[in-house]
Amino acid sequence: LIGPEEIRISNEEGNFTVVRHPSVGIYNRYRGCKRMGHTEYNCGNFDLYGLMTDSSVFPVPWKFTMFLMCVGTMQLSLTMIAMLVTCCRLHSFFGFSIHKLLCIFQAISAMFVLCGYLVYPLAWDVPRVKKLCGPDAEPYSPADCTLGPSVYLGAVGVLLAFVCTVLSLKAEAAYYSAKAQRRVIDGDVLVCVV
Repeated sequence: LIGPEEIRISNEEGNFTVVRHPSVGIYNRYRGCKRMGHTEYNCGNFDLYGLMTDSSVFPVPWKFTMFLMCVGTMQLSLTMIAMLVTCCRLHSFFGFSIHKLLCIFQAISAMFVLCGYLVYPLAWDVPRVKKLCGPDAEPYSPADCTLGPSVYLGAVGVLLAFVCTVLSLKAEAAYYSAKAQRRVIDGDVLVCVV
């Protein structure tokens, strides 16, 4: 969440001005970066102890968001690595199609990340957010704040994960088609089916 306030910080020489907007999110501290010296900023996160951080500092819904997004992202990474196995001509695992298994894992991991995004706004009524966005801030209504680009990029990422799920189903259907199987039996290594 990006606050409505605009902070202008002039350089010591006065030849340029840095414009900062206070923000709050899952990983960054309340006023964005804190000024430590004349020109240095500390942009550390406020969830220093992860899920064990005090709930007044790091709200419980954001802990769930962090957990769901981490699990979903790790599972998506594992499916990407497992997809490399299909290059080694291994197309079934204990009688199940690798494409279908990876399709299921991609869909589950995309659902984890999507649920993380849906849980995130539940903490918009905590004092830290109300101080930034105004007293009218409540879940799914950020009052005077705006959403940062990371929310939109994440939504595109979730959409692409679901597109990959559909493509995995199409790849499985194409691989097991009669036309593709005939070419594999004939000894073709690279089969393109249109």
